[in-house]
Amino acid sequence: MDLVTIENDHFIAKIDRHGAQLAVLYCKTSSEEFVWQRDSAFWEESAPICFPIVGGLKDGTYTYDGQRYYMNKHGVVRYQDFQVVEHERDNCRLEIKANENTLASYPFQFTLAIDFKLTDQGIRVGYAISNKGGKDMPAGLGYHPAFNINIEEFKHADYEIRFSEKESLDLYWLNNGLLELKEEHYLNREDNIPLSAHLFDDDALIFKNITSDRISLVRKNSDWKIDMFTGGAPHLGIWAKPAAPYVCIEPWYTYQDSADVSGDLFEKPGMFVLQPGEVFESFYEVRV
Repeated sequence: MDLVTIENDHFIAKIDRHGAQLAVLYCKTSSEEFVWQRDSAFWEESAPICFPIVGGLKDGTYTYDGQRYYMNKHGVVRYQDFQVVEHERDNCRLEIKANENTLASYPFQFTLAIDFKLTDQGIRVGYAISNKGGKDMPAGLGYHPAFNINIEEFKHADYEIRFSEKESLDLYWLNNGLLELKEEHYLNREDNIPLSAHLFDDDALIFKNITSDRISLVRKNSDWKIDMFTGGAPHLGIWAKPAAPYVCIEPWYTYQDSADVSGDLFEKPGMFVLQPGEVFESFYEVRV
C-alpha cells in the first residue's frame, strides 16, 4: 500500500492512495486501532469510496445519450490511484480527475477531492465533487468505512448499532443483486439493532430515509463506542461478512438498483445532478 500518514496529539491516520481508503485510525492514548485492517480471511478493503453509484446497477449497465455503459459495483474510483495535492501534519487532500479508465464507464468530466482532517476525537472526511464538463452530470456518493470489533475478548452480541433518533424503518436487502423490501417496520420507533454473528448472513441491512445524523457502534455495558456522523446522507447500509470482527457503517446518498429501474442514471433514486461548474460537498466524521 502507498500510504499517506497524518498525525496529531491524539491520533495517527493513514490513507491508501489506491482508492483513497482510510486504512488506519490509531488512538495514541488507548493504543487501539479502530479501522479494519484488511484481513483477507474476511475482507481485503477498509473504506471504499462509492462514486458515482452505490452498490451495483441492474445487469451492470445504464444508458446515456443513446449508448450503453457498463459500470462496476460502487462505481469508478474504488480501484483508482489518487494524487496527494495537499499534505500537512494533521490533514491531507487526495484528488482524482476523470481519466481514460473512468470515462469508459462514466462519460463525464469530474474532479473528486477528499479532505482527511484529524480532530481531538477522531477524523473528519470531506468530499467535493466538481462537474468540470460542459453537460449536466448525474452523481451519487456513499461512504463504506469498516470498524473493528473485539471478538476475542467479547462476543458479537456484546455490541449493537445505535441511532441518534428513534427510527421507524423498513428493511431492504439484496435479492440476486437487486434491492427489495425484506421486512416492513423492522424498526418501530427504536434506536438500536443488536449485533450477532449471523446478522449479515443475507448480506447488508439497508435503510432508506433515516432521520438520525449519528450512527454509533457500541459495546454494551461499557464506555466503548464509535460515533459515525453521516453529514446528512439520507440512506444507510450496515454490513460485514458473517461472523467477521468488523462492522461497516455506510451513509449513502443513493443505493443499489431495484428490478424496476429505467436504466437512466438521471432517474436513479438519490442521484443529484450537477450543472457545469457546480460543486457538491459532503462529509462524514468519526469520533471515538
